[in-house]
Amino acid sequence: MENISPQMEESLNELTREELIQINRAVIRRIKLMDDLKRFKENSAFYPGDKVSWNDQEGATHFGRVLRVNTKTISVEEDGDPEGIWRIPAILLTKQA
Repeated sequence: MENISPQMEESLNELTREELIQINRAVIRRIKLMDDLKRFKENSAFYPGDKVSWNDQEGATHFGRVLRVNTKTISVEEDGDPEGIWRIPAILLTKQA
């Protein structure tokens, strides 16, 4: 195993399959919690009405207004296109003055 201490590897080698599965489930729960907390922190920087910009996959810059802060994304209405609603991860948005 890479990047773990010899003591940890030795301890893991002594565990049963069922014990390893239980540890794996606990680790996955912890990782998901950490991801949720990170996303919450990123999303909490935005509020409905905030002016934002973002780049699409082709690199074009778009501007819009935050409509709603969702669990995983921010709903943004693109300027000049009232039907152009985008759901964008907060990490890809930049607040505008």
